[in-house]
Amino acid sequence: MAIYYTYQHAGAWEAANACGYLFGNPAYGIFQDEDYAYHRPAYDWLAGQYEQRTKISLRGNYPVWLSKTRPDVARGGYLEPGEPGVVLTVELPDAHVLAVEAGYWTFALNRCFLSFEDREARNEEELKKSWEKMFDIDWCESIVEEYPETNTKYHYLVARVDLGQVLDVTTFIEEGV
Repeated sequence: MAIYYTYQHAGAWEAANACGYLFGNPAYGIFQDEDYAYHRPAYDWLAGQYEQRTKISLRGNYPVWLSKTRPDVARGGYLEPGEPGVVLTVELPDAHVLAVEAGYWTFALNRCFLSFEDREARNEEELKKSWEKMFDIDWCESIVEEYPETNTKYHYLVARVDLGQVLDVTTFIEEGV
């Protein structure tokens, strides 16, 4: 068991209270903004990876994103300005959580080949296979050793957060950046 934090739209938290758990509800996801709709294939791939690696079904939803550090919502940039949100402190079983190296996640978001070789992926299969490195903590840490100017920052995914796993709820209004 470990402690994690997640920030959510107030509406997602209200929906969680109604059904008994928080999940990656597409109604509150990034895809509501058409400027980000092109990221959907990467999130779909990520959802598939979560299910494959944890053997836990997302039931057609997306995973909930978590951090091991409390989000500093006072600095802004988490939601749209004026939007109400919550920061949840949760305790989750390790077996339900999947670590993702955040910097390498951007390779999947932007459909870039995750390699330190000077070449492009030969095909779609090799491209997607390269993204799997973001889950390999040993590989991620070896890159830091090889390229000391880099670092790692992990985020975490879980299928859902049951209300009984929530230790604290802090509300906030997004002030913007």
